[in-house]
Amino acid sequence: MKKLLYLIAFAGCAAMLLSYCKNNTPATEANNQDKVTPAAADTLDVEKLYATADSLTITPLGKIRKNPLDGDVIEHGVNNAWRKLSIVVPGQETSDVPDMKAILKAIAEVYPMPMLLACLNGNTKATIVEDEANHFISLVEDFYENADYNDNFRLKAWQFFYPETWAIGLAYHRLWDGDDGIGVYQNLMFWNYDPKGDKTLKPLNTDEYFLPEYTPQRGLVVFHANGDNIDFDGGADPELYWKWNGHWFDSSAPQN
Repeated sequence: MKKLLYLIAFAGCAAMLLSYCKNNTPATEANNQDKVTPAAADTLDVEKLYATADSLTITPLGKIRKNPLDGDVIEHGVNNAWRKLSIVVPGQETSDVPDMKAILKAIAEVYPMPMLLACLNGNTKATIVEDEANHFISLVEDFYENADYNDNFRLKAWQFFYPETWAIGLAYHRLWDGDDGIGVYQNLMFWNYDPKGDKTLKPLNTDEYFLPEYTPQRGLVVFHANGDNIDFDGGADPELYWKWNGHWFDSSAPQN
């Protein structure tokens, strides 16, 4: 019954996901971004940032919220804003490699989604994996025994051929309860990052980088700690591959 409900849910929200993912492609990064260092406060006024986002560089305050964003803000506010906001990572010491915990904290301050906060605050029974060697952090909620689906996120870094530059990817999947049924919603974000230079997450320019899109045949994007390719949850067609080549992902998927 769970599997049938899950399949029905996916079918019911496939059109929404396809429409969302087509619109979830980063815009071209501006050459001259306005830098914003927020005034001292308990937390960033992130929803105001989302509403006014226009090529801003945000410096987080170092304070993690307790109250997360709700689903509508994650679906609309985060989706509309992340392509326009660069994020300084204050906790990153000058290094050849990214500090994934510092990156997660900076992202969570600007996009305080529930699972990111739960991971940082430690107030969760979920399974958390922190793999420094593979530049990987994941959280999978495991509240329901033998569940067909569990909320999860995966944060991973890939090193480019040229030195001191990395790609950072966040795949965030949550159960979604909408007007037309229950399904799974995906937030997918990619940034360029230099841990030795400006230590700033800069949204990827899709004029240069081709990003994966959700399709029912592929399923949801999954990163694995011990693999550099992009995989898809739910038995993806093996002919639809995304293989890391040191510059980006070679893919058999058609480019629009």
